[in-house]
Amino acid sequence: MILRARFFLVLLALAGGLPAARADDELLKTQPFPAEPAPPPGPGPSTPSPPKAAKPPPVAPSPGAPTANAAQKGEPGMMGMPWPKSPEEAAKTLNNLYAFLGTIDDHRQAGEIGAAIERLWRYSGGDTVNLLIDRGEMFSARNENKKALPFLDAAVELAPDYAEAWSHRAYIEYRLENYQAALGDLRRALALEPNHFRALDATAKILTLIGEKKAALKAYNQLLKVHPNIEGGETSRDALKKEIEGQGI
Repeated sequence: MILRARFFLVLLALAGGLPAARADDELLKTQPFPAEPAPPPGPGPSTPSPPKAAKPPPVAPSPGAPTANAAQKGEPGMMGMPWPKSPEEAAKTLNNLYAFLGTIDDHRQAGEIGAAIERLWRYSGGDTVNLLIDRGEMFSARNENKKALPFLDAAVELAPDYAEAWSHRAYIEYRLENYQAALGDLRRALALEPNHFRALDATAKILTLIGEKKAALKAYNQLLKVHPNIEGGETSRDALKKEIEGQGI
């Protein structure tokens, strides 16, 4: 298995992919899962751009946390905190941002915080594994998911403790309509990062798709605890809840 991962790295090096991939890191974020997989003939989804920098509105300060005024001086979504310089700092920053994400009322600012969290998820992966993920996403964006999958296989083999590798492979499995495989990868991602709102969102959508409505509702409820303002989350949860109640389940 490790030999296969190394084989992909050799191919990437021969193709001259290593230097270019670093410039792509900010462009290839965790993909939001669509409600249904894209049809095979259609083009692959484009990767969403991170939210544009905007001055956040004033909010009431939280005890022990940076104020919104401080947030104006830093990167969008970082709430005034500096970019971490170590894994330990990254973990503390993520905990603070999750606290903001779960309580903030402003939809736009919540989107900026979510985007910052997604950038931080990539922090612990390292250049090699993130390169494999980026190359897999490049093929996925072209709707060439069978070509993308081996890169994500190599990523999880090299970094089995990296939630983003499992989450990204789940996305490819989902697009290939391998739903049980995708759910298995999402469980691994959530075991490593319980607040991974992309994995929670994906879990809810896949469970809904395969008819596991009670489990899907539970996933949506957990998702909205972590990220109450996630796009379409509350609407999907409420529609599913109404459907379940209407069926008397």
